[in-house]
Amino acid sequence: MKEIRSAEIQTDSQSNELILEGTPIVFNKPTTIYTPTGSYTEVIKRNALDGLKLNDTRLLVSHDHNRIPLAKSPKTMDIWTDEVGLHMRATLPDTEEARSVYTAVKRGDLTGMSFGFTCSNQGNDYDVNTRTRTINKIDKVLEFSVVNFPAYEEASVEARNQIQDAELRHEQYKQAQINLNKLLIKEIK
Repeated sequence: MKEIRSAEIQTDSQSNELILEGTPIVFNKPTTIYTPTGSYTEVIKRNALDGLKLNDTRLLVSHDHNRIPLAKSPKTMDIWTDEVGLHMRATLPDTEEARSVYTAVKRGDLTGMSFGFTCSNQGNDYDVNTRTRTINKIDKVLEFSVVNFPAYEEASVEARNQIQDAELRHEQYKQAQINLNKLLIKEIK
C-alpha cells in the first residue's frame, strides 16, 4: 500500500528555468508519524533504497494522479542519493500550473514536499516497546509531491494497521503470560 512522507522543497534561484530542488527522503533521522490512535517514531535506514531503480518517479501536486505531472525521472527530473538522503532536481514545463507552483515555492507559500512509496511487511520492523518503525527496504518510490500541508492522515494506513496488529499481539502475549502464571500458582497451592 502506498505511504506518504514529508520534506521541504525550494527553487533554484540561479536558473532562468523553472527548477525545483528538494530532499524528500532523509536517512537515519527519526521522524514522528501521527495517527488517529497516537504516534510512533519512524526511521528510514540508509540502505533502504539500495538497488532500487528510480527511473519512473513523477513530480506531482498534492499527490493528484489525475493532473499532468510536473516532471518525470530520468528525462526532466534527476534523482540521486548520498549519505544524507534522496535528492531531486526537477525542471518544470512552461505551463500555467508549473509557473504557479514554482512561484508559490519561491515565495515560501508552498514549502512542503511529500513522497509516496511502497514497503512490504518484510521491508520494515516495528518495535512495540519503543513504538519505532524502521524501514529497511522501500520497494518503490512512486512519486514526489509539492503540497500545502505535508502531513496527511492517509500517509500511514498500512503502517497503522501493521503497528496496531503488532501492539495487539504484544498485549495478547502479555495477557497469556499473566494467565499462565495464574495457572502455575494454582497448581503449586
